This record gives sequence, C-alpha cells and structure tokens, in this order.
Amino acid sequence: MPRDFDLLSGRIGVVEATALLVGNVIGISIFTLPGPLAADAGPLVAIGILVAAIPLGFGILISFQLGSAIPVAGGNYVYASRLVHPFAGFLIPWLILPGVWAGLLFIGDGFAEYVGVFLSVPDLALVYALLVPFLVLNIVGIRPLARVQLTLVVVLFASMLVFIVPGAFSITTSNYTPALPNGVAPFAIAVVSLYFPLRGFGLITALGEELTEPARNIPRVLGYSAAISLTMFVSLVAVLVGVVNWQSLAGVDAAVLVAARTFLPDPVIVAVAVGPVVGGLTSLSTTYTGFSRSLMRAARDELLPRRIADIHPEFGTPHVALLVLGIPPLVVAPVRPSPVILSIWIALAVLTAGTLKAVALWRLPSVYPDRYAEAPVTLPRGMLKAVAVLGALTSLVLVSVVATQLPQLLGVFIGHIFLGYLAYRLRVRQLAGRGTDLRSVLRQLASHE
Repeated sequence: MPRDFDLLSGRIGVVEATALLVGNVIGISIFTLPGPLAADAGPLVAIGILVAAIPLGFGILISFQLGSAIPVAGGNYVYASRLVHPFAGFLIPWLILPGVWAGLLFIGDGFAEYVGVFLSVPDLALVYALLVPFLVLNIVGIRPLARVQLTLVVVLFASMLVFIVPGAFSITTSNYTPALPNGVAPFAIAVVSLYFPLRGFGLITALGEELTEPARNIPRVLGYSAAISLTMFVSLVAVLVGVVNWQSLAGVDAAVLVAARTFLPDPVIVAVAVGPVVGGLTSLSTTYTGFSRSLMRAARDELLPRRIADIHPEFGTPHVALLVLGIPPLVVAPVRPSPVILSIWIALAVLTAGTLKAVALWRLPSVYPDRYAEAPVTLPRGMLKAVAVLGALTSLVLVSVVATQLPQLLGVFIGHIFLGYLAYRLRVRQLAGRGTDLRSVLRQLASHE
C-alpha cells in the first residue's frame, strides 16, 4: 500500500484560489512576449492568444473532470502515474524541473527588463531580488501567499486598465495590416510561445489538498479565472499592436511602456509600469506553489528521494521541494538564455503533460468508475472521450509546429525524455533491491486521497 505522509495544512477558498490562477496566467508573460513575437509574426499575434486558447479550452475541461473526481496535491503527477503509466508519472517531475527552472528565469528576466527602465540596477541583481523573497514566502505558507497574491492581482488589473482603456481610443487600424507580413511560420511559433502563460491554469490540479471543498470548487475556480484572464490578455495585446506598428517593436525592451508613451502623459506611465513589475510577482509566486506539489507527491511514492516529500513542521509547506525548484535558477541566472527560447521549452513540457492528462481523462471511467460517477462534475462519457481526443490532438499539433520550425530544440527535448526513461528504469531497479515494487505503488491512491 502507498505510504501516508504529513499533509499540507493550509486551506484557501474560491476567491484566493482564483487570484492565484489569474496571477499565474497573466503574470509577466503578457508584458514580455507580445513585443518580440509581434516583431516576427506581425499584428495577427493579437489573435495568436485565442488560437493558443483552443487547446486551453480542452485542457480546462480535462482539469474540470479530473480535478473534480480526484482532487489531490500534485494532480498532474497523480493522473499520469495512476491513469496512464508509471513512466508517464515519472515524466511529470522529470520535465517539471528544467521547465520550472526555465520559467523562473523567464519571469526574472521580464521583471528586470521593466524595472530596469526606471532603476539603474544590474539585471542580475533584479533577478535575485525577485526570486529569493518569493521562494521564502512560499515556504512560509499557502495562506499568507494567497493573501499577498489577491492584493497583487488587484494592483495588476488596475495597471492594465490604465493601458487598455485609453489605448483602445488611440488605435490606428492600419497597424493591423498586413496581418502576416512574414508568412504563417512565425505566427505558428508565436502561438506555441503564447501557450506558455496559459499553462498557469494547471495550477489548480496541484492545489487539491489545500483548497476548501476541492471537488466542488476546482471547476468554479477554473471557470472564473479563465474568463478573467483571457479577457485581459487579449485586450492588452490588441491595444499594443494597434497603437504601435509591428515593425517598430523589433529589438524593443518593455514594449508595453513604449506603446503607452504614444498616448499617455509621463506621470501616468509609472502606473502602467507597475503592471509588469507586479506581474512578475504574481506569476513567480504561483510557479513555486504549483510545481513544488508535484515534486512532493512524486517523492511520497519514492519516485524521487523521500526527503523531497517533507513538510515543514511549523509552516506546513513542502519546503524541500521548494528549495529543489528555487536554488538552481539562482545558480545559472548569470547565463540565462533568451525569453522566447525559455517560453518554447516550457510550452513543450506543458504540452507533453497536457497530452498525458488527456489520456488520463480517457481512462478515468474504467480505472476509477466510482470516482467518475460520484464526482460533482461528470462529463457524459461521449463528451469525455471527445474532449480527451481533441485535447491530445491539439497539444500534439502545437508540438508538431516546433518540430517543423525548431527541430534542434525539439531534438534536445526528446533526448531529455529518453534520458528520463533510463533514470526511471534505474529508480525501479533501486527500489526493487529494497523490496519496493514501484509499479505496484503507482497503481494506488494514498489513503487520504
């Protein structure tokens, strides 16, 4: 039987959980990605987020059903390991580690880009000034983090509205043409890159153990956060490419501020600049939160060293898992790669996890029929199968875009998966030598789940 461990002790409600997701999705990405992507793909990048949202829609339905039927901490890992295959479960933390390290560096780089407009401080110092405090805050606990996140999201929204509302009256419609000046290929890469921030909705399946009435509230939080986030995201990008010609965005840092200066007085620019700074804070805090739970849950199964499953005796948080996520980016920050490459690598990791979740949804009614039948949200079987197939297909289509446009990067990614298989086989053999059948452990839920 699976071993029981100390459980996460924090509890948050619908409002706090919605703030965590909204801050995770909008975050810094909306301020750093559209500028360079528009410079390559053209003004249609404003629609790219809606194209990227197609797999998101299926992903939300998948999370609706899985999160309602099996509301657990580290949901992505649990669904892959119990409903797909033990190696699929191993792939989640195997892909999470480099993906989150890249994500933290991406967020830190965007934060430094915008703060550097106003302060003459080295970028590296700004990256550290962002990463370290929020690592500490996550260790302190989910409830203090959620309260801070709610405040930050309110500030973020206010800053975005200062840009969006007056900017909508300053749009030059000719800036939206030609729609695809460099052809379809750059637009396709932009869609994959824009999928990166949308991975933020997956946070909800990592919080099951810490959400009040998770089976009932996971679908509600997903619905609220999706409506809010997509509206704000599309509005800001549409204004950005509408007030500044796409060719003017090439090589431009802090593109939203550049656009704001074309229609706002200087004193108001500061209010706009607050948005990306706060966005760096909101997306960073939840990056630590969500992915640390998957590492913790994998360690409970001994798929990773058991020490990573430890819960802090005072704060009730997975502090070791948080340190595993948080320390390496601080070490490699001086040599971080470009934000676009980082976002595409993370998107590949998220799309792979999304494909595994689609397979898990397909198998849910047969593997856990009682959980499926008794879940507060139950998709009809026909709809469930259709969502699973379409969710997997849309994820694989975006992966194929990278295969055709950036084959070297995809090759590195596939090589990383192959190394993961070798590491998985080694771990199975190690545990078998200690009398533990890992594959048997990964067929069962823990007693509290």
